[in-house]
Parts: sequence; C-alpha cells; structure tokens
Amino acid sequence: MTTTLLISEAKIRAFSDLNESVDDALMVNAIREAQDIVIQPIIGTKLYNVIIEKIDNSSVSGSYQTLVDDYIQPALVYASLYNITENVYVRTRNNGLLTPTGGENSVNVDKNMYDTKRQSIFNKQQFYSDQLSRYLNEKYNLFPELGENTELYQFVPDYGSQYRSPIVMQRNTRAVYLNLARQAGLPIVNSAYPSFPPPGPNKNTI
Repeated sequence: MTTTLLISEAKIRAFSDLNESVDDALMVNAIREAQDIVIQPIIGTKLYNVIIEKIDNSSVSGSYQTLVDDYIQPALVYASLYNITENVYVRTRNNGLLTPTGGENSVNVDKNMYDTKRQSIFNKQQFYSDQLSRYLNEKYNLFPELGENTELYQFVPDYGSQYRSPIVMQRNTRAVYLNLARQAGLPIVNSAYPSFPPPGPNKNTI
C-alpha cells in the first residue's frame, strides 16, 4: 500500500460537500484505499506505479499530467468520498453503527438516508471512472505501460467497462479478429457508442 497520494485532501474538500472538520488522517486512509482499489484496476499496476513514481519525483507532465488532473482525480474524488462517508458519518461501536451528533452523544444512523447518500456518491464515481476508461481506450498509444506484460500479482489495465459486449478487442490485435468475425458473418458493432444502432444483415461496422 503506497503512501503517495494521487489527490490532496484539500482538493477532495474543494470538489465535494465534505466538512472542514473531517480529520485529515482519516481522509488520507480513504484516498489511499480508493486509489489502490478503484483506480489501480482501471489503469493497471504498471501505469499506476509509473504515475506514483512521477509524483514522488515531481516529474508529472504532458499526457500523464492530463491523465491525472482531468481523468484520475475526478474519479478519485468520489471514490475517496465513498470511503470517507462510511468512515466519518458512520462509526463502528460495540452497540452497532452509530452516527455522531456532537461530543460523546450518538444516535442510530438512518439506513435509508445513509444508503441514498452513498449511492449518489457511487453513481458519480462510476460516471468519472467511465470517463477515465474511455480516455485510456482512445489515447492508448500515449501510455506504453498499458501494453506491458504484468506479473501475476499485478492488475492488467481494465478500461473496457464502457463496453456492453462480452468480447472486447485490443487495438493491436483487433484487425485480425474483426476480419475473422466478418468472414463468419457476425455483425460487428462498437458498443462504446450505444447511440449507433446495430447494423442490418451483411452490414458489419467497426
């Protein structure tokens, strides 16, 4: 688990409704968990480690800066906030889950309110995670780490979440398989763009 954060506590507060009284130490843990558990599987361990190293060396620039600022951090705001909501607004005690009311006083948390709040945050996390996935799919050539071999304990980049098809072809191999699919008479569509309807018979598209 890394100690390097891809986003600051201040930026989380600036782009959310999080109160200033929330403890920074608690936020740090939530951010670290979010980037390890949510961001790393999307961009892959290779790219994740490269970005961590660039941040440590203060050398983030160019396409990597764009990736972090415009795509990783928006998703990370809500992935972190999702964790923070659990850790801050709901406390684990001997008598169950409680929500603080000030000082030593606590009341039982309203589960419906809690679930509604977290679902709203999760929906936003999903939206920005999808944007991150789409960006990586489109700008694959800017990040060579996406195509590097990984060890068994590392995450392979999974930026195909926007696709509805069970079959997703990578850029470096899709031409061969697309031709084979066409020869077999299979309809080919790009499910990343649902606004385009499936083709009619014998009208394959990429």
